[in-house]
Amino acid sequence: MTALWLAVLALLLATLLCLIPPLLRRAPPAEPAADANLRAFYLAQREQLRRDLKDGSLSASARARAEEELQRDLLQDLELRRPRAAPWAGQRAGLAAACLLSVLIPVAAVLLYGQLGNPRAAAGAAAIPVEPHAGAPDGSGDDMALAINALAQRLRAEPDDADGWYMLARSYETLGRYTDAVAAYQQVLRLVPGQAAVLADLADALLSANQGAPAAASIAAVAQALAAQPDQPKALALAGMMALRRGDAAEAQAYWERLQARLPPDSEAARQIQSNIAQARAMATGSPPARASAAPVAAPAAPAAARISGRARIADALRGQVQPTDTVFILARPQDGPRMPLAILRMQAADLPRDFVLDDSNAMSPDAPLSGAGKLRVEIRVSRSGTAAARPGDLGGALSGIGLPAEGLDLVADTVVR
Repeated sequence: MTALWLAVLALLLATLLCLIPPLLRRAPPAEPAADANLRAFYLAQREQLRRDLKDGSLSASARARAEEELQRDLLQDLELRRPRAAPWAGQRAGLAAACLLSVLIPVAAVLLYGQLGNPRAAAGAAAIPVEPHAGAPDGSGDDMALAINALAQRLRAEPDDADGWYMLARSYETLGRYTDAVAAYQQVLRLVPGQAAVLADLADALLSANQGAPAAASIAAVAQALAAQPDQPKALALAGMMALRRGDAAEAQAYWERLQARLPPDSEAARQIQSNIAQARAMATGSPPARASAAPVAAPAAPAAARISGRARIADALRGQVQPTDTVFILARPQDGPRMPLAILRMQAADLPRDFVLDDSNAMSPDAPLSGAGKLRVEIRVSRSGTAAARPGDLGGALSGIGLPAEGLDLVADTVVR
């Protein structure tokens, strides 16, 4: 850190040494052009007097008087034209400019660095990559917040990255910034409208931002999610909770029973929903109900067969275009339907070739597990920028029509993104 600031100080001093001495240097006096013209006029007059004397039209005494008169006029004119205060005024202006630059340049450098630079970098802070699962380990909350803010700044410059907006929304929820999460989910829906899972996530964030109280926006988001996908798990859970909040226990029970039918019988999520159904029944019969939960938020345990495995590598012909620190994403998307990844795995190019496994533990959303998908498209992307969205110059590769389970895949990054 000391070496950095000493280098900055040296650069500032070098800049000032280049700018200030010329301002303080007094310019050599120069004869104004008007003075030279006046002297030329005087010489011409003298020459005319000489010719008049030679022609006999002027006597010697008259010529002497005329020359004295010309010389007196010349001296008076030169005295009137001479700017007595100009040299000191010019020196004062140069001194003032030098003092002003001595203050403004260091101040401007500090302000510009504070606006565009990274003050934490001067203290040795390391860059933190944004992981697909935004969970902050103990003691890393500040670094995670910095990484999330960096992602938000990138998305302001690249607002058409749906995957990035979804990752940002989930990260905001992890930090408890529900209003910001709502805004990020709305950006996802702007790019991929009508996605049931995203609408349910939006409704959940709206409820959290409103202290769990249903409002028009969250009710509408749940309704849109169920219209797009009638059995969307989180939307069914939230719809049941909202119905119970307004006193309609029968409707809440109906939503939760639909959800229960989709859950593995021995899962924790199924047991929680069974408890909610019992509460709704108790409320319908007049017994004092316990507060219902909007679970399941956690995904049910995935069947062992719901996994994709294989080996990821970079084509030999393209290996020379890859840096060891480039980021590698391996992801699974639905073959048909939304472009949102269901599961994603992240590593570095230096790790390849490498075996990989995608399952529900890599899920981007607990309500859209890999185990609930049909045919899949498995992709590999090698990104120098470290972002999941494809950019020109990235490497990519894909396998389509992959069903579950899938083993022994050969996933090769063999195409340059144009």
